[in-house]
Amino acid sequence: MTASLRLAVFATCAALAFAAIAAPAAFAAPDKKAKSAKSAAAGMPVGRIGIATVVNEDIITFSDIEDRMRLYMLGAPPNLPEEAKQRVLQQALYRLVDERLQMQEAKALNIVVNPKDVELGFATIAAQNKMEPPQFREQLMRAGVNLTTIEEQIAAEIAWNQVVRRKLRPQITISESEIDTEVDRLQRGSGRAEYRLAEIFLSFDGPATEKNARELGEKLAAEIRKGRPFSQAAREFSEAPGAATGGDIGWIEEGVLDSALGSVVATLQPGQLSDPIRTDKGYHLLFLRETRQKGLPAPTAMMTAPAAPDTRPGLVASDAPAPDARNVDAPKVITGEAAPTATPSANEMQREEVASRLGLQRLEQMAERYLRDLRATAFIEQRF
Repeated sequence: MTASLRLAVFATCAALAFAAIAAPAAFAAPDKKAKSAKSAAAGMPVGRIGIATVVNEDIITFSDIEDRMRLYMLGAPPNLPEEAKQRVLQQALYRLVDERLQMQEAKALNIVVNPKDVELGFATIAAQNKMEPPQFREQLMRAGVNLTTIEEQIAAEIAWNQVVRRKLRPQITISESEIDTEVDRLQRGSGRAEYRLAEIFLSFDGPATEKNARELGEKLAAEIRKGRPFSQAAREFSEAPGAATGGDIGWIEEGVLDSALGSVVATLQPGQLSDPIRTDKGYHLLFLRETRQKGLPAPTAMMTAPAAPDTRPGLVASDAPAPDARNVDAPKVITGEAAPTATPSANEMQREEVASRLGLQRLEQMAERYLRDLRATAFIEQRF
């Protein structure tokens, strides 16, 4: 796998609170079948034995859902509200359905995941938690986590990235006119700040629910500042679309946010969390991951920066900056001319970087549509 293939699927790793999942973007909004899976999960009896969901020719058992839920709950407070537990359960079922679909597509393409790649993925996760694999494995087992569930998730991510590489990557082409348009946009906005944000959103619809939302926001802010992973709290409590990926909403340009939110973000430093911010729709907790100045990429950075390592978002600590995606698996550029053999100029290197960014964005969008289409055409039956 390469950095350019870190799609929304990697956001699911971040969604364990222990990331994506992120990955740059969350999966597309659930279709009707996925929504029915979520609503059914809310009433699933814990401890039940048997088949919970059928996904085409595969099954998801009640124990599969509980195993994944237990993994997602690592580090959660002991007295987690029942509503929060149901949200985690819903995410677990939704994610398991997607994994079955991803593995089925990989099988149809004769893609087989090498067990050594799964071991490497597990070792990477352990390292991000400052542990050796045996130590990390032992800690998970002490917490009652079935190791198979984390291995299956890693395998599904690897398989899906191979599917995307084979089916979608060859379709990515970026024209010179597209690069020209993006370069012009970046030049016009050069110097403006951009913020990589994560959000927890708590809605209200009246004075009573507003009080509850405000108090919950204040409680979560205090817990996060004491060390609770932001991504975990987002998965359990946020009502925003990005909840499944730990609240990550990607890069936001200065001036785009609601004025109440934008004024607070401008005062934050990377790694800082806001207090609950009230808007007409609810309360927002914003976590600033990174900042950067908008503009063309620096060619000197491209020449000296090493290729991004093949790492995944941490499964325990998922609030780290996103990996660098430079110089990796650049998309084809339609030029009509033979590729130059001379050393590229600074301008050419900048354009190559812009092409890589555009290619990655397009690949992410195509992968989201691909998975959404698999959901839409699959036979998915909940048996509870």
